Amino acid sequence: MKRSAAEAHTSKSAYMPGTAATLSLGLGWLVWLGLVVTAEIQGMATLSGLAIFGALALIVGALASLGAVSERTIVLADAAAGGAMLAAALVFVVPHALIAHALPGTAGLIIGILAGLALHRVARGAMDQVALTGLTLHTISAGVAIGALYTFLPALGWTAGLAILAHKAPAGYLLARRLRQADRSRTLVGWPAMATGLGALGIAIMHPTLPISSGLMFGIAAGLFAFVALGFIRDSAGFGQKDTGFWVAAVAGAAVIALAGWFLASGG
Repeated sequence: MKRSAAEAHTSKSAYMPGTAATLSLGLGWLVWLGLVVTAEIQGMATLSGLAIFGALALIVGALASLGAVSERTIVLADAAAGGAMLAAALVFVVPHALIAHALPGTAGLIIGILAGLALHRVARGAMDQVALTGLTLHTISAGVAIGALYTFLPALGWTAGLAILAHKAPAGYLLARRLRQADRSRTLVGWPAMATGLGALGIAIMHPTLPISSGLMFGIAAGLFAFVALGFIRDSAGFGQKDTGFWVAAVAGAAVIALAGWFLASGG
């Protein structure tokens, strides 16, 4: 049965964001660009580079959903990235919070985990809205952790940041697929794409004016990141828990980051 012209127009327009959504996305990207430029001026080249990488990875993943990429390939990439992210939390972030800052770091870690749990509870509703809201909150939380990490350990280099952001491409792919299935525009992927930069650069730039100790701030960031990493592994496992390749990829991703951490610690 043929659809009427009105039905066809309604179906087509469902893929396009509304005027308010378009304007808010544009404003968000202007803020993101302003933070990137400010970070470059203040000498935060690595952090601004990671913000750009995180945005591009999510966008490339979303664009991949337009092509014929096999779902198993995405699942395996997702598993490797999830393992890398969890290893980065355990190797780079949590130990520094607990060892270097002791009591305030421990208190911050608990606060961060509770904050992550609260943010997770916010992401409720239809499957596509849960995916969009959850990934955006997840990404901005990871951004806050990256911003704190590179504020206190500026010599860390690219390894930890890239490990944290490695899962953005498969996440962008899966989100774009869910949005498409719900007749919503893939351009909404722009929200989580900019979220890493908003969280990371916002924290790094505002850090000197924040009325909390460095130890507490780093602990909160570590707690948020640890919660995000564990939640990502849990959610990713749902796609491939009966697939041996999934777990092999996850362990391989974690092993790469663990070896990188050992290499850096040994002065390599």
